[in-house]
Amino acid sequence: MFVAFRVSDKLSEEIKMRANGIGKSFLVGAILAQAAGASIIIQSTGNSHAALPLGYYAPWAAGGTTPTVNAVSWTQTSDYVDVDVFANLFTPGSPGFVNYELVNAIGPGTSFAVNGLLRGTAITPINPADVLLFHVPLLRAGTYYLVLDSPVDNTSWLFGYQPDGTYNLAPGVSFQGDQWAYGTGINAAYTPASNFFSTVVPVQFAVIGTAAAPEPATAGGTGLVLMGFGLLLRYIRRRKG
Repeated sequence: MFVAFRVSDKLSEEIKMRANGIGKSFLVGAILAQAAGASIIIQSTGNSHAALPLGYYAPWAAGGTTPTVNAVSWTQTSDYVDVDVFANLFTPGSPGFVNYELVNAIGPGTSFAVNGLLRGTAITPINPADVLLFHVPLLRAGTYYLVLDSPVDNTSWLFGYQPDGTYNLAPGVSFQGDQWAYGTGINAAYTPASNFFSTVVPVQFAVIGTAAAPEPATAGGTGLVLMGFGLLLRYIRRRKG
């Protein structure tokens, strides 16, 4: 369930440009690509979708006294359009909520102004379910971090203490790993700037979208090609003459 999100200035400006027609050639390609249907960009698999998960790690560990923040990362070498990002979430007993950020870097020294793409809050269900965190019209090639945190005790997004997660990956997509921050290492003002460490407990998430069609040649490039053909024809005619 989607609640709210804030888009960074970089992403919102690009959306505005395309809405104003600057990116019309790309949007035509995107519409054609959508006809092929969305597919998995990256999806973690495991037992989180089972009726009775093996167990879970909440963002409040050790008896509900220590909050934690988790981040999962992937790299994609292609652009995708109409992208949906899900996480498997729940808060036992009553609904809770999870805060999320999509950023291109984490750790001390990062900020939403420089590294952020969007952020928001999603309501968690009582029972485990894939929750739509957000939708973006365009996700460029690059490396991304999905950061999750919640002030609600026992809110969960991690299932089954598995040494290694398994992943469905689109061509050109690679999984970069799971990380977490906890205790005094958490930056309360901006959680992606926390001190993160690698963890073997996999975040259950999915990124679904449609591969963007290649952008057509620019008008300038087409003009140069046509000019080249024109010069070649003139040369052939002179030779024949």
